[in-house]
Amino acid sequence: MIFGVNATKSAILVAQTRGASAKFVITAIRRIPLQVRSGDDLAELQQTLITFFQGKGKGARTVIALLKCSSGRFGSCLEAIKGEAMVELAASQLGLRVVKVAPQSLKKTLGCAKDQKWRDRAGDLFNPNGKRPNWSKSSAGAVAAAFKVASE
Repeated sequence: MIFGVNATKSAILVAQTRGASAKFVITAIRRIPLQVRSGDDLAELQQTLITFFQGKGKGARTVIALLKCSSGRFGSCLEAIKGEAMVELAASQLGLRVVKVAPQSLKKTLGCAKDQKWRDRAGDLFNPNGKRPNWSKSSAGAVAAAFKVASE
């Protein structure tokens, strides 16, 4: 099982997937609210992530595909970076392997056309009729990260 994870300013999106590239299937997408105002909030988020990964990720082959936060002038906000760190901490405590996926690598993995954005291509591939509940650009990032790991 591969959990694709994308941390944003307001939530951590987790796509639960299984199967290799040709048999890749999304089994669920979950949005975990991210409101970090104190150390207690961080501890609560960590426990929520541990509980989720423990309950869903049984087996030694469970992997977390973490879409890396961007840095630099137009990089990710502090909340998203905190969310990413909490995912890594929860995974470490459970002994789960984390594979960091660079957003710039997804264009090639998803087979984007020259001027196509990878998030749009992820929508075309994994939500072609627009009927998947909880689909958003953020969930597209979580699913695309999982697909990249499943394809390797």
